[in-house]
Amino acid sequence: MVALQRQLGPHVTVLFGHEQGKYPDGNTVVVRGTSGSVAIDPAMSMRTMVPPLEVDTVLLTHAHEDHAAGVSAVRWQSLKVHELDVAALRSIDDLMRLYGVPGPVWGEMTRMVTERFHFDTWPEAEGMVDGESIDLGGATVRLAHAPGHTSGHSVYVIDQADGPRVVVTGDIDLTTFGPYYGDAASSLDSFESTLTMIRDLRADHYVTFHHKAVIDGHEAFAAAVDVYAAVFGRREQALLDLLHAPRTFDELVADGIVYRAGTRPPLFGESVERRSIEQHLDRLLADGVVATDGQQYWRP
Repeated sequence: MVALQRQLGPHVTVLFGHEQGKYPDGNTVVVRGTSGSVAIDPAMSMRTMVPPLEVDTVLLTHAHEDHAAGVSAVRWQSLKVHELDVAALRSIDDLMRLYGVPGPVWGEMTRMVTERFHFDTWPEAEGMVDGESIDLGGATVRLAHAPGHTSGHSVYVIDQADGPRVVVTGDIDLTTFGPYYGDAASSLDSFESTLTMIRDLRADHYVTFHHKAVIDGHEAFAAAVDVYAAVFGRREQALLDLLHAPRTFDELVADGIVYRAGTRPPLFGESVERRSIEQHLDRLLADGVVATDGQQYWRP
């Protein structure tokens, strides 16, 4: 099966996943130069490609299960991700620690990522650093550290000598759901800084892993980033609205600010909600907008 695709210049091809990369699938980017080739975030749909995709190097924007779902179906020589996420590729236990999965569901979550997403352990995975680039001959791929979603989350800037610049944004997916910063290795503050940085990153095309797929032109991209970033404020206001009367942390989590009622994922949704609310509360407490006695929270 050949994936639906779009060519972005002479060296870059976007292989679209199911419904433009709707989770659990995603959009894979392949870059082929005169002296090398890479695949960025081989998604679940790569498992149905015939013949299998072959590249020199697989690059991941981060170590989440859906971004590595196609790794074992692609023929490659090296596998790389930012050094802050590389441990999660080498060890399932380190992946669970990256997520912040609570002990009672550790085993079930492990089975889910290994059976549904074909997440292997890749001890040979290599770490990259901010600004590191790969020259493919006629095209270069440069890692730009963009933390927040995970501590090692990165975007890839692709420059073609005779074609347009392309930025692969990973899970800065610009969906209506908004930014995801609910892992143990996530950071609300870092995600906000990342969006400020990436908004000014100029390119001809931007490729998201989920849903949006390809956004053409910086103006449209910057507008989409602004809409996406506004979700931070909406969630914070939702939390303040819950604090119309003193509430315990567990009561706040039960109501939630991330997942709509009835949509919380069974294995990790609770921990995502807790981690997200915790970060917003820390900020509101530091700003003096919210007070606590260690048991309850309220607006003074």
